[in-house]
Amino acid sequence: MHHRSISRTVLIFASACSLGIGIADATAAAEFAGSVVTQTNVTNAAGALGGFATSEGGYAIDPFFPAYPQTTPTPVLATVASGGALTLEFASPVTLSSQTYLGIYSSVGLSNTVTTMGSQPATSPLSAPGSIASDFGQISLSTPSYARISVSADGTHFVPLNGGLPILFDNPTNAYTDVSDTVSLGGTTFVDPVPGTHLAAATPFTGNISDFAGQTESQILRTLNGSAGGTWLNLGGIASSSINYVKYVKFSVPAGESAYINAVAISDPALPVPEPAALTLLAIPAILGLYRRRRASLDCISR
Repeated sequence: MHHRSISRTVLIFASACSLGIGIADATAAAEFAGSVVTQTNVTNAAGALGGFATSEGGYAIDPFFPAYPQTTPTPVLATVASGGALTLEFASPVTLSSQTYLGIYSSVGLSNTVTTMGSQPATSPLSAPGSIASDFGQISLSTPSYARISVSADGTHFVPLNGGLPILFDNPTNAYTDVSDTVSLGGTTFVDPVPGTHLAAATPFTGNISDFAGQTESQILRTLNGSAGGTWLNLGGIASSSINYVKYVKFSVPAGESAYINAVAISDPALPVPEPAALTLLAIPAILGLYRRRRASLDCISR
């Protein structure tokens, strides 16, 4: 589904780090899920932990190149299969307020309608903005995840969101604010989206997929306004005497459906803002992993 040529991703990204170019913009007051509590019918549960994946196979994740299910060389997503469930824990409890949001980064790619070589990709307009049926028509690279979500303070008593009805994770993820694609091969694939130097922030994106209708990539970035996107749910309305803070989140997938989870975050102004230096260190394992895969490819070619 994703056909790419060998790129210079690792060399460019590693050089940027060695020259002291910081990984900026990722200063949101957000905490990512850090451990798995329980899992049923789940593949690669660890894929849902930590920050959202910024690249896969050496290519930057953006609205036209989402994280996608795979088993090699290293799976990025956690996959919760039909009838499965996954419970995650945050390192610290977050007191609920009207500004507390739960964010889910999943696997969503917007379809491209521009086929002119060298031009920016653009999404197709929606015939009925906001309707699920038309939203599905705009997604071509992956299928939106669908799951029931509940949160808990103690890991035992869970409060369902959305009245217990399944929630669709249909907003795309954009990892970098300084990456752009151009259309090639009739709009089916794109020029390598090389990872940039400015990470998008894990800030709540309160829009929806219809906001991207008919937009070019530059317009999509303006709509996101520095956010990495994702589907964000306001938790302020569930505060009560029985739950006034959140430490656990549970995903339950209905029969016949599936959920692909890239990362899960909770955001609130009261959370501490991470230091830029620490964010750069967090990126190093991903860089080394890309280097090893690149080196392995080169070794195979030399043989």
